[in-house]
Amino acid sequence: MIFDYIVVGKGMMGSAAAKYLSGSKKKVAVIGPDENIDNNKAVVFSSHYDQARIQRIIGHDDVWTLLNLQSAQQYNFIENQSNISFHTPKGCLYVNPEGMDVYLNEIKKSENLFNLKYTFFENSKALQNAFPDFHFPPSSKAIFEDAPSGYINPQLLIKAQLILFKKNNGIIINNIANEITYEKNFLQIKTLDKKIYQAKKVLLCPGAFINFFNLTKNKLALSLKSETIIWANVSKQEAIRLSNLPSLIYEIKIPEYKNVYLIQPVMYPDGNYYLKMGCNLPSDRFFDNLTDIQNWFRNGASDDNLEILKDALLKILPGIKIKKIFTKRCIVSYTKHRKPYIGALNNDGLFAACGGNGYSAMCSDALGKIAANLLIENNFLQGYSAQSFQPVFIND
Repeated sequence: MIFDYIVVGKGMMGSAAAKYLSGSKKKVAVIGPDENIDNNKAVVFSSHYDQARIQRIIGHDDVWTLLNLQSAQQYNFIENQSNISFHTPKGCLYVNPEGMDVYLNEIKKSENLFNLKYTFFENSKALQNAFPDFHFPPSSKAIFEDAPSGYINPQLLIKAQLILFKKNNGIIINNIANEITYEKNFLQIKTLDKKIYQAKKVLLCPGAFINFFNLTKNKLALSLKSETIIWANVSKQEAIRLSNLPSLIYEIKIPEYKNVYLIQPVMYPDGNYYLKMGCNLPSDRFFDNLTDIQNWFRNGASDDNLEILKDALLKILPGIKIKKIFTKRCIVSYTKHRKPYIGALNNDGLFAACGGNGYSAMCSDALGKIAANLLIENNFLQGYSAQSFQPVFIND
């Protein structure tokens, strides 16, 4: 059978795109592996294998804001149709400890353009009154976005998207695609176990791994950066005490760390509650080959920064009662223009949707819809332009 569309990668963008493609009533498949519990046996990895990602609406520009807004507007529908709850609208707090910045200065524009509401905090005293568990320097200025901002469970969102995909007769292939070749009227995909699948059009959504298999001749210009996060294990009672905390984006910039993000304690599949926090570190590294990425996920020295991250957490939440704390390793894909790449990679039916720049989890549904519409209708949805998402190749 020759599929009309095959999506390679069933992460957040891929699952959303597959869902929207399946609405076309064409023959659609998505190829991608489930999480491999044993990192030593895993070939590819993903940063969405957790239970909490920040959701906010007002982004760094109009494109990101529209993506966030349109994604959040779909959450109720997705939850109702899949019977899976993945969205917790506890709000999102953005704080700059040094005062006003470009984002805060531009916030009024987003408010007017998209009719969005927020609360502005002039100093740390006002913040302390509203959020007594947090601690910020006196010079801080901030905004708080109420619902639908908060956090999402990425694994459950993917599960929900794939349920809707299957309702539309979509086919899920649990495998890793590692080679694409071109035939006269279709593209041929080979998986690691040598199985062959054929499609008229293929959308590549394999995240940071898009350049490391024989999927495309033209390699995309992506910067792949290591990301270290901590999980702070707390008791159920402590999780309940902190359950009204909004998600936090803390634009601190000091030599030890910068750009902190934090999500309240959430229950994980092992029955424990973990607060998740991450940031950029001086020791972060960039990758240009598959082996180094695999080694990072398997044996990376993330624990070298454990005490630095713990200290950062305790400065923000000085009253938190932690039972145990440990690190996790992720990766972030940055594009040249700091928007995702969505577009055709050649004239033979091969497309890509990748490069989240650290923001794509909160807007993956809209990104998937844009990519699907491009394959089906050969154009971009109203409000977006091809220029915003133009793929850039290494040799460009």
